[in-house]
Amino acid sequence: MLDRGWTIFRIRGIPVKLHITLVLFLPYVAFVTSSQFRAIAEAVGLPRSELLLPPLVWGVILAIGLFVSILLHELAHCLVALSNGVRVRSITLMMLGGVSRMERDVRPEREAWMAFAGPLSSFGIAVACWLASLLPLLAEVRVAFLALALANVVLGAFNLLPAFPMDGGRVLRGLLSTRLGIRRATSVAATIGKGMAVLFGLFGLLSFNVLLVLIAVFVYMGAAGEQGRAQWRQVLEGLPVAEVMNDRLGEAHADERAGEVARRLFRQNLAGALVVDGEHEHAELAPDHVLGVVTAWDLARPELHRAPDATVGKAMRTDVPRVHTRDDAAATLDALVNGEAEAVLVLDEGEHVVGLVTPADLQRALALLGAAGGRGR
Repeated sequence: MLDRGWTIFRIRGIPVKLHITLVLFLPYVAFVTSSQFRAIAEAVGLPRSELLLPPLVWGVILAIGLFVSILLHELAHCLVALSNGVRVRSITLMMLGGVSRMERDVRPEREAWMAFAGPLSSFGIAVACWLASLLPLLAEVRVAFLALALANVVLGAFNLLPAFPMDGGRVLRGLLSTRLGIRRATSVAATIGKGMAVLFGLFGLLSFNVLLVLIAVFVYMGAAGEQGRAQWRQVLEGLPVAEVMNDRLGEAHADERAGEVARRLFRQNLAGALVVDGEHEHAELAPDHVLGVVTAWDLARPELHRAPDATVGKAMRTDVPRVHTRDDAAATLDALVNGEAEAVLVLDEGEHVVGLVTPADLQRALALLGAAGGRGR
């Protein structure tokens, strides 16, 4: 849920997404940064009467500059990851920072360096802004650069806290993994993150600081999410995707009515349908012949109920990840857990579609394996 948003542009093929919380939170950030601008202006002896632009306008400019800094911070993570051969799935700019989604299975020393690259870039931006504030520019422009420098120092220092989900937590995990193993190291970093979140929350409540309370919630959710991902990976490790997938699939065409397909799935007790072209109906399906996938939850969307003539083409998903039956479930179903995909197509050795994995299938497998004490080795 924390990494969903609208894709606004791409950098080196990496989608950069805008989270709804950022849009809602931007006015508050502008107000806070305008106060910061006024405080710094007064500290350097610049009276408000000499300002060409009102402090609130500078607050908006600084808020935009801060989130550009956050984008550069996340890009630093991604560039180091790409240089190490790690695929970057997306960058999401949100209310309290950014989230970069990358492949898992990264060696601990590489993860530590990738994590440290973000705060290092923030400190670099801070130095650049401080140097710019020394140039012979308009006084209020110099104040703005100085405010942005301070904001990046805070951003870098905050992210170096040794707790998930901050970068410092990933550095800590990378350093501890060589001695404790990845699972134990994740548990330690996540526990520290939860502890810091509780302290942030208590201090925020006592000081009536809404922002600190929001940060506490963000930190706690991030730490709990990372701990949960480590636990489900442990349960699924070594389990082939074939044992998790659902092979109760039907077929549909993009121009069929969604209601008719929904009734067919219900009668035949199917989990979903592959949307195929007419020439390959009821044949062994290669990925090139599958136009998309539609699940029961896709067909249950309210907007389809309001439009009786809505077709399957409006409900189907076309950007579905694909894995193979023998792939390790823990390594290949990450997109489902992270909320990046609502379904994953499963292919056999002949590259034919033989099944589907949805969040419901994954939850069922986790519940049953957890009750059985895990798969074991």
